Amino acid sequence: MREHRETVINALSHKPVAFVPRGELFIRSDFLDRYFGGVSGGFIGQLEAAASGLGLSLVGIDLSGESSRSFLSRKAYQPLKDYFLTGATNGPVSRLIEAYGFRDAMLSLRKKPDLFREMAARFLKEARDTVRMAVNNGFSAMAMADDIAGNNGLLFSSGHFAELILPVYRDYAAIVREQGLFPFIHSDGDMKAVIHLIAGAGYDCLHPVDAQARMDLAELLETFGKHISFMGHIDLLAWSVAHISDEVHRAEEEFKHGGLILGTTGSIPADIPEEKLRAFYPLWEG
Repeated sequence: MREHRETVINALSHKPVAFVPRGELFIRSDFLDRYFGGVSGGFIGQLEAAASGLGLSLVGIDLSGESSRSFLSRKAYQPLKDYFLTGATNGPVSRLIEAYGFRDAMLSLRKKPDLFREMAARFLKEARDTVRMAVNNGFSAMAMADDIAGNNGLLFSSGHFAELILPVYRDYAAIVREQGLFPFIHSDGDMKAVIHLIAGAGYDCLHPVDAQARMDLAELLETFGKHISFMGHIDLLAWSVAHISDEVHRAEEEFKHGGLILGTTGSIPADIPEEKLRAFYPLWEG
């Protein structure tokens, strides 16, 4: 089982890999309940069964809810420590939107930046505690989930991002690295304008490679491949079975020397056609 962690670490370090690792950052409870509902051991047992059944090397854990904090305090995730465990928490922009709504949050970033700074300070304070607890549970990485882009690019100017938001991202990456973990970042949308800034802020991996926002994996490899790794890429919802199979084959050929954790662009819907799921995860038996 240690090969899972080691293979992901090699991929993130841009070293040759025996196989391109697969991973899911967001594993939904409805998916687990549908396909692994009869597994003993509750939520952790379901995750173990899903990781084994799908052939995952990276297993993502949503750490945003109160139940996850209880799991962390009890070290309940330790049975999964042989996988490359990656905790996901909502970032400061997402929290601002949740608190004030999208329109007011976007306006406040320009007109009342102190609101964001206050949110960011609370986020970083919480992060220090969460990351320490994640280490005690055997986690290998932490992902900040902060949707800051749409299909046409950033939700704000790249200059505004660099001035107000990037320093917080840099601080978060430093907190994660200080505990010996790999910093990941998640955002849907077209992120190309700031990938170099995110890599420079200390992040090892960007999720999810949103093809619907013109994020082309081959172009990203050529432009940024020496500076950051990528995770995701396979769009189970939009692509046909043939397209999924072709993209998996292409990725496995082009990323033999690391740089990619192959996964879906979001999460696996419980109602996804089984032929699509099997095209991407051939070990899965249903």
